[in-house]
Amino acid sequence: MLRALRSLLGSRWPILGMLGALVAVAVAVGALIDGSVVEAAISALLGLALVGLVIVGASAREAEQRARKLDAQLKHLASATDAISTTLKAIESKQDDPGGGALAAAIGAQRLDAAVRHDELLARHDQLRGEVVTALTEDQLSELSALTNLYAMLGPDDEVPVFGGYAARPTTVLRLASLVRRLPGDALVVECGSGSSTVWLALACRRAGRGRVIALEHHERYAELTRTALARQGLESVAQVRVAPLEPVTVGDQTQDWYEGKNWADLGGIDLLFVDGPPRSTGPRSRYPAFPLLARALNDGAVVALDDVNREDEADIAGDWLAEPADGVTLRDAGTIGRTRFFTASRGQDN
Repeated sequence: MLRALRSLLGSRWPILGMLGALVAVAVAVGALIDGSVVEAAISALLGLALVGLVIVGASAREAEQRARKLDAQLKHLASATDAISTTLKAIESKQDDPGGGALAAAIGAQRLDAAVRHDELLARHDQLRGEVVTALTEDQLSELSALTNLYAMLGPDDEVPVFGGYAARPTTVLRLASLVRRLPGDALVVECGSGSSTVWLALACRRAGRGRVIALEHHERYAELTRTALARQGLESVAQVRVAPLEPVTVGDQTQDWYEGKNWADLGGIDLLFVDGPPRSTGPRSRYPAFPLLARALNDGAVVALDDVNREDEADIAGDWLAEPADGVTLRDAGTIGRTRFFTASRGQDN
């Protein structure tokens, strides 16, 4: 009956119901004024009934709208379910195909390829791991053996700066120390840079009873640390560390920051030149000027050693030194020890 009434009145029935309730309230008030309590009560009840009818009708309409929306969602869900069911049936039919079908063939090929790649990666990983471990072990054993030889051969009386970081490696220092013992009595060893190698070279000079060491160092703090280490061994009379700030120098068409000229201009009669500075941070080819600028001070047959030739810049510098004589001095390759390349200096045209 409520739905029929709503259909008859259309969307106007809530308004009409509320107007009816207001009229009933007005009649009830008038009846009370006239003293008719029964008519007032009846009118009030009629107004409340109309209000209740409007409320119930509104709730029913809202519930109907929700039901319609839910029904639409259920239909959409049913449609999606049917589509999924159809797809699953198609996949099942492909899987049931004795030949595997195109889908099974594609999946099988991908699985086989993935399995093969996985096995290849595992095999390569094991191979590389073995190569790295072997290389590290051999390198560490070599350096440890060289360090043991240094202590046995030179026997320092006190603490020596440890190797590591930017310091020359024990294999390099061992070769340099061995060369020092074969130098003439008034031999001069010049080192570009200072540190633990300076101490070991000075120890080699003292043990051989000949030679002296001069190290050029651009950093005051590192120079002082090296001097302290030398003093700890009582080597002040054997080795000298000169603080030589860096300044731009031009050799040929190249300009680099190198040690201040006044700190090396007096050097002469060099029998061993070890180039382990300036550091790379001062420039990519900062060590190049060492041979061109000090060539005039090298004795015939002097040994020149360039550290860190495992780096591209230093490897290029070594190549340039071999190809470019300076002040009548030519360098000949004398082999590589670890990451240090050795050269022999020769004077004259017949070398």
